[in-house]
Amino acid sequence: MNKLLSMVAILALSSVGVMAAGTDYNVDITNSAKLTYEVSGVAQNEVTSNTDTFKVDRKVDVVVATSDTANIVVVPKINVSSDTKPLTFVVKNSSNGKQDFVLNVSNLVNGKDTLDSGETDNIDYATDLKICVDATCSDNKNIAGTNIQFDEDENKTYYVFANIPDTAEDGEHGTIALTATAVKDGTTTEMTDNKADADVKNAVDIVFAEAAGVSVGDAQYDGKHSALSAYEVVTAMIDVSKYSCVIADGISADDKWKRIPGATIRYALDVNNTGTAATEGAKLSDTLQNDVTYVANSGVIKDAACDCTTPAGANTGDTVDVSGQAVTANFGTVNGKSHECAYFEVKIN
Repeated sequence: MNKLLSMVAILALSSVGVMAAGTDYNVDITNSAKLTYEVSGVAQNEVTSNTDTFKVDRKVDVVVATSDTANIVVVPKINVSSDTKPLTFVVKNSSNGKQDFVLNVSNLVNGKDTLDSGETDNIDYATDLKICVDATCSDNKNIAGTNIQFDEDENKTYYVFANIPDTAEDGEHGTIALTATAVKDGTTTEMTDNKADADVKNAVDIVFAEAAGVSVGDAQYDGKHSALSAYEVVTAMIDVSKYSCVIADGISADDKWKRIPGATIRYALDVNNTGTAATEGAKLSDTLQNDVTYVANSGVIKDAACDCTTPAGANTGDTVDVSGQAVTANFGTVNGKSHECAYFEVKIN
């Protein structure tokens, strides 16, 4: 006799909290199956299977990204404690539950990309690298290397500072990475991945699930993730050259003048800005020997490289001031990639 005319399997699941990162780890998934059937058209009693229970394992995933859209422009001598142009990073816990991380910051090896297309890293800013929780590092507290707990799906923003050395030059690029490493709860000890181990049904295994990062050795599924941002030095680079030429001596023929007492000497002071940024408040001071006397109203500043015998360029409107034997050329602004020349004359006593 055909005992089984119809069967319907019904799966009953316990309810669990589900967030964007998935079901929380250590949640018990419990289910059983119920069989209904008929015999000769008569419904029979349900048959219930055993209950199966397992724990959701721990998926550890972290994403680090920079909020900077381009290299952060700085000038030499900026100090980490007062810098208001930090590198900015966002760290997101994409794990299926609360997760602790340790953050660290490092210089990337030279030749790494920066945030600006076609530019590469060529210098390290290794002094006073620090991670802060606000954009001015107001409490001057470096949180690198400390345990930080994140809620599931939580984003946190961090700010990285570095001293820019006095010797930094125009066009230098320093690429810096922030790395978040998964650690055991409440510690700074790195977690261990169980991917290669056999599944333990009623225990919480750990599976690293993050992408590869930019730091050396930051591979996919290694329990850490890193992203880069970069400093770019944009500054003035100033060279100063001084020339002299004799323009009259009262005796010799034209162009044959000599530097004798009574002769007029023209000084030319060339300020050459080979950098990208303009100067601000540039002044050049020259103290004359007592053997010469400044020629009144002879000072002028022109917007071209110096030509002592035939001054070139248009007047900039900047001034040359004289006080006793001290001559001061007030260049003010000297644009990047440009020359300005201050001329003045003296008579040999």
